[in-house]
Amino acid sequence: MRPGPAVPVARLVRLARRGLARLQRSPRTPRRFAAAPVLAPEVAQRLRERIEQLTPADRRALDPTSHPRDFRQPNDTSCGAASLVVSRMLHDEAYALWLTTGHDVRSGATDATPFAERWPAEVVRMHRRVSGLRDHDGDLQWPWLRVVGTSPWGAARQMTGEGGSGLPGHSYEARTLDPDDLASAFDLVLAAVEAGHTVPLYVGDEVRPAHVVLAVSARDGAAHVFEPSAGRLARVDRDAFATATLRLGGWSVPWFAVLPR
Repeated sequence: MRPGPAVPVARLVRLARRGLARLQRSPRTPRRFAAAPVLAPEVAQRLRERIEQLTPADRRALDPTSHPRDFRQPNDTSCGAASLVVSRMLHDEAYALWLTTGHDVRSGATDATPFAERWPAEVVRMHRRVSGLRDHDGDLQWPWLRVVGTSPWGAARQMTGEGGSGLPGHSYEARTLDPDDLASAFDLVLAAVEAGHTVPLYVGDEVRPAHVVLAVSARDGAAHVFEPSAGRLARVDRDAFATATLRLGGWSVPWFAVLPR
């Protein structure tokens, strides 16, 4: 009996992605988290005063998406970590102030390390945190090899809880995207960013995810995505997402999204 034709690897991978995506469609009970504590009044006042003292250029730098190339990933495997640092900056102004200027409004201390050194060091620290045995809350998590980047579930844990990278008070989960229904996945991403969330997205080719970007805003039915290999924003429309013809760091196929529960 002659063997039948071999099933292409890409087809097997596609079937697995579709199966995982459909399993994750079952209803889940959201994990509840208290909103992150508001800064103490005196700390909040110091934060406002410090920001008012910044030059216009330094004030703009608090938003990393407004500074092309300044917030690029420092090495080939840190796209996920860089995206998570940017995500936290967008949700935590005190953290953004410390990272860009070195000033910690809670302690009143200022780190004299230049931003050009502090940024890559913080991305490396983030990468170690999301791939280590314990997450930012000190809870146990599955470790991950840093040489292959950041795992989707590690990113979801980092997005969740006090001191995380997501919108305070919300929990997040990594969702496999159905390759046969990417249009619906895009709608979920767009709805999340319109609600104030940032969304880490894993993209790659037909057989593997290879890069992490961060959806940060929406306008006119398209998502604006921070692409860490270039340190800039890219516009992603529904058609490109639905047909897996993205152009994000050289990768085109959406694989996972870290979405609010």
